[in-house]
Amino acid sequence: MDAKITKKRLARILSYDWIKIVAIAAAFILVWSLIFTTTATRITPAQQFTVFNYHSNNLLGDDFYTSYSNALGRDKIFSYEIIETNTNDLKSAGDEMAFTLLDTRVSVEEGDVMFVPNISDLSSAYTDENGQTQYERTYAQTFFYRTHMYLFDLDPENDKGYFKQMERYLNLFYTNGYTDENSLDKAKVEETFKARITANKDKRFKKDAQIAQGVQDEIARIEKYRDALVEFYGYLADGTVTLTTMELKDENGKVLKEGKYGINLCPDENKTGELKKVFSYTTTESYEENGETKERPVVTAKDMNVMLFKFAGVETSFEYESLLYVNYIIRNALSATQA
Repeated sequence: MDAKITKKRLARILSYDWIKIVAIAAAFILVWSLIFTTTATRITPAQQFTVFNYHSNNLLGDDFYTSYSNALGRDKIFSYEIIETNTNDLKSAGDEMAFTLLDTRVSVEEGDVMFVPNISDLSSAYTDENGQTQYERTYAQTFFYRTHMYLFDLDPENDKGYFKQMERYLNLFYTNGYTDENSLDKAKVEETFKARITANKDKRFKKDAQIAQGVQDEIARIEKYRDALVEFYGYLADGTVTLTTMELKDENGKVLKEGKYGINLCPDENKTGELKKVFSYTTTESYEENGETKERPVVTAKDMNVMLFKFAGVETSFEYESLLYVNYIIRNALSATQA
């Protein structure tokens, strides 16, 4: 039988069977894509870190993106577990789209920290019986009303709050409690790490060398968290930062939920006023000129708050990356103000 391939025969095959050839090629591409998609390593919510800037009149300072990139790169403030980072400036979305965008992000459990000023929310203005303009709530309170179910209570005395939870986690590895930095049980850290990567089938740790390095990185992560907690408690104790109480009330004024949900990063501009180079807002201040009282615009970070998101999809042991970032912001603001 003559089975020689000629131009004529090839043209005949293509003229009659080109649809089959295209279909087979498309099927091959589809199967390959499915295999790649199902076997590829997926980034978990805990491995992403997202900073939100509130839409009110919050401004991003010139140093925001530099500060953030340095936090991720040069200064390496996060643990090895953070693989992907994002920033989301809700102000750039405009007032109409900001809440829609926020709700969308929250619904997919995206977000770690939100920066929002605890100052009068201009949209809540009303005129009282004396004809004076009053404000029903602050921007921080407005944000709290919308997202309170996704926020951590930051009261150090709340047994179910962020900091008590962090203390308990650290005490799993420090035999004398986290306050004794020399009591870290490295064997316990290694045991817990290996159990987690086995349960999660983490593809990053297949070879012995990868696992050995992972153990060292895990020890460093626990130590970072311990140092961060001690550092933050120091900021609280000396008044560098304070905690902001938020209330959720019903239409009759009954308090439904109350707690310390905000960290005021700038209660005293003499200490952390240079935070305005990263996060700020514009307000006015009064001044005297030629015997007249006038007002002028000023950029400030006074009462700038940060709130921490809490999502069910993020493993508890990785929720403390947020404190690493918050401390980094505080530390930089302190050093810049003192310079």
